[in-house]
Amino acid sequence: MDPTSTSSKLLDAAAKVFLAHGFSAASMDMVRQEAGVSNGSLYHHYPTKALLADALYAHTLRDFHAALLGPITGRATAQSGVKGLIRAYIAWVEQHPDRARLLHELRRTGDMTGGAEMGAANAEAFGTLAQWIDTKVAAGEMRALPFPVWMAVVFSPSISLTPHWASENPPAVAPKVRAALEHAAWMAVAA
Repeated sequence: MDPTSTSSKLLDAAAKVFLAHGFSAASMDMVRQEAGVSNGSLYHHYPTKALLADALYAHTLRDFHAALLGPITGRATAQSGVKGLIRAYIAWVEQHPDRARLLHELRRTGDMTGGAEMGAANAEAFGTLAQWIDTKVAAGEMRALPFPVWMAVVFSPSISLTPHWASENPPAVAPKVRAALEHAAWMAVAA
């Protein structure tokens, strides 16, 4: 059996089980049954529930980051880039509410190890974003802020609203709300 396909089956199954039962109540056997794999396959790929949660979180985070960073590629101005980041964030939550809920739930309640895979997923995206920010600050388009502060003032409002958006069926963010969040993010970092 192709290890990539088994790993993908396990990640898909873990997402379903963790969302349906919560991380704490979910068991490795529930994941194994949902994936339709043997105990050996499950424990070969993910020896513990925490390592499975790490892999699922990193996998989902990479997908999120790929969608999020699109607006800052190319010749985006600082303003269009910041507003585009918020627009991309909201669009991803609207298109993938289960994955958005999963990221929030795992971060909030998951007993993850915080391992290398998670760190690598964040390092790639944060490196790209920090480099873009530095370029815009050097050009005088944005204020110089420590990276954690920049992240907080730009993304915290959207992050705090994500559980609400992701729980709606279907998720929908009103255009006025989207515009307000984009404007607030830009005003927080504008030169």
